[in-house]
Amino acid sequence: MDERAEQWVTVAVGLDEARANELALVLIARSIPHQRQPGSTGLELWVPVEHAAAAAAELGQYRRENARRVGTRPLDLVGSGLPGVAAYLGVLLIVFVAARESLFNLDWYGAGMLEPGAVSGAELWRTITALTLHVEFAHLGGNLVFGAFFGWFVGRYLGVGVGWLAVLVAAAGANALSAWLQGPDHRSLGASTAVFAALGMLVAYTWRRGFWRATPWRARVAPIVAGLGLLAFTGTAGENTDIGAHFLGFCVGFGGGLVLARGLMPAWLRNRRLQAACAAVALAAVIAAWTWGLTAAG
Repeated sequence: MDERAEQWVTVAVGLDEARANELALVLIARSIPHQRQPGSTGLELWVPVEHAAAAAAELGQYRRENARRVGTRPLDLVGSGLPGVAAYLGVLLIVFVAARESLFNLDWYGAGMLEPGAVSGAELWRTITALTLHVEFAHLGGNLVFGAFFGWFVGRYLGVGVGWLAVLVAAAGANALSAWLQGPDHRSLGASTAVFAALGMLVAYTWRRGFWRATPWRARVAPIVAGLGLLAFTGTAGENTDIGAHFLGFCVGFGGGLVLARGLMPAWLRNRRLQAACAAVALAAVIAAWTWGLTAAG
């Protein structure tokens, strides 16, 4: 090594051609003399020893400002998930007790169960009422737990009103599709369709607006893979599991999440009046569906 080289020090090692050019431009912009030299692990950048401190500071600042970080578009938390979860739990428990006790001497199961022929015959309330009906406590318990879990995140990311109204619309739409696609003898009830609609919505929303933008493609598709894994693990078990309804709920919810991610601004979701109005619409839709169904069956 010549006498000149001994007066220089390395400030970057193990560089490929593109990275060496990139960092060299930083030094050029600061008028710091430098040279490139081949090293054992790639190209190296050398600067005169009297410029070493300035070069290290400039390159360090450049690396920090241009680091690829997970979460370059972090999810905005727009509200508390607890009110929506409390309403969800309350509705399911109230309807469960009313149906089991035949409140008002009415057949709640007959009035609210999803029946394909009835739906095609304009008894559309069943797409909503069926979401709130459960025969066994074990079935109810599972939907209470998973629905509360996913619903909490729905409320946090989309708000108690917008989020739960979107889940209700997606689940009712999935029930309508299920009624149309299933055989004439198929019967369905339970909040599972809404649970998987919420899951699909969360997957799509976090994928399009979430933590994974500045990451390799494997990380970007991680929410989708995780959602499908949960669907396969929790949505296909049990003798009486309605796999088709679960899958449709996930798919319709996923589509809804894509629409919401593209069409909603975080500022809108922070609007309390909008959230309150959507929450009122969701609750009113459930009450109206049951009123319609019980009156027709009465």
